[in-house]
Amino acid sequence: MGLRSLLFPALLMLAGCTGPYSEPTVAAKNEGKPVPVRVRTASLESIPEIISATGELSAEDIATISAKVPGRVEKLLVDLGSVVEQGQVLAELEQDDYTFRVRQAEALVDQTRARLGLSSGSDDKVDPVNTATVRQAAAGLKEARLLHANSTQLFRQGVVSNVDFQRAGVALQAAEARYQAAIEDVYQSQAQLLERRAAVSLARQQLSDTVIRAPFHGAITRRQATVGEFLAVNAPVVMLVRQSPLRLRLEIPERLAVKVRPGQRIDVRLEGSTVTHTGAVVRISPSLEAQNRSLLIEGRIPNEDNMLRAGSFAQGIVTVDPNARGITVPVNSVLNFAGVDRVLVVENKAVAERIVRLGRRLEGDRFEIVSGVKPGDLVIADPSDRLSAGQPVEVSPK
Repeated sequence: MGLRSLLFPALLMLAGCTGPYSEPTVAAKNEGKPVPVRVRTASLESIPEIISATGELSAEDIATISAKVPGRVEKLLVDLGSVVEQGQVLAELEQDDYTFRVRQAEALVDQTRARLGLSSGSDDKVDPVNTATVRQAAAGLKEARLLHANSTQLFRQGVVSNVDFQRAGVALQAAEARYQAAIEDVYQSQAQLLERRAAVSLARQQLSDTVIRAPFHGAITRRQATVGEFLAVNAPVVMLVRQSPLRLRLEIPERLAVKVRPGQRIDVRLEGSTVTHTGAVVRISPSLEAQNRSLLIEGRIPNEDNMLRAGSFAQGIVTVDPNARGITVPVNSVLNFAGVDRVLVVENKAVAERIVRLGRRLEGDRFEIVSGVKPGDLVIADPSDRLSAGQPVEVSPK
């Protein structure tokens, strides 16, 4: 009892003294002082609704340019990577044989025209009656008719015998047949002239086909022939690919397929590139893929600068609703702990914590907020680790 009576007054004296032991009391008073913070008012902004998918770029047209006629390669004017225009000469075959065939066909045409009595420079129209063979047959027919008429008169008068009269009749029939044959020969020559005209056109076409041209604007992806090589019909010479536009094939998940429409914008970006190419949805499959429950769509992507290559994988972003709106917050206002995203807001002059679900990251270092923040909330920008829920704060001027 004596010891307690001595310690108790000493403890009272220590409690009343000032010194370092009194600092926790001062700190507790300072904790109630509002902390200045910078805030950003959450509001609805234009955030177009998009669907992102990875697909493969393919060419609109890929053609293996082949030889239409057989021949030996005389010139090969392109190689791998050559960019060509529509109609540009790619290769040439030896032309001598085809030139001779054209001359031969033209000579046969001239021969037939001469038989029909057509002059140089006139068209191919002819009147059979005015041809020499028909006129000759007509003269023979006229003579046979005259002789037959005289024989008939003399036979009636008893001057000529029955045999001579019959011979005159047979001669008339022969003359009529020769006249008919002459007319038919003219018709046959006219048909032959048309055939030989077609042969001339075919020979000229084959001569023209010895010059192999590009059917469209594009680039050479493979050279398959060499100078001096003899090519058979349909032998490949080069492979040509159309560089612009390209097709982008994307597989859209079934749950989002109903939002895709032809004409919607597609932004395309290759992996590792910052350049974006813009195109549009042009084709949509009428059915879903049964294996992965996705919808195949195709976009048409202009490629005038030839920066995109067929066969490349690219990320395609389809804008399904350009007028959609949403809430965004600065990236540095989002806190992540244990896989949970949070933001701090000012509510009743104190810190409040909100668990949020993030959307995509936008330009300007912003996050799209899917849920957890509503318009008008005061989101603390760049929150300090010392802030905690319930702590008094004051909004500092910007």
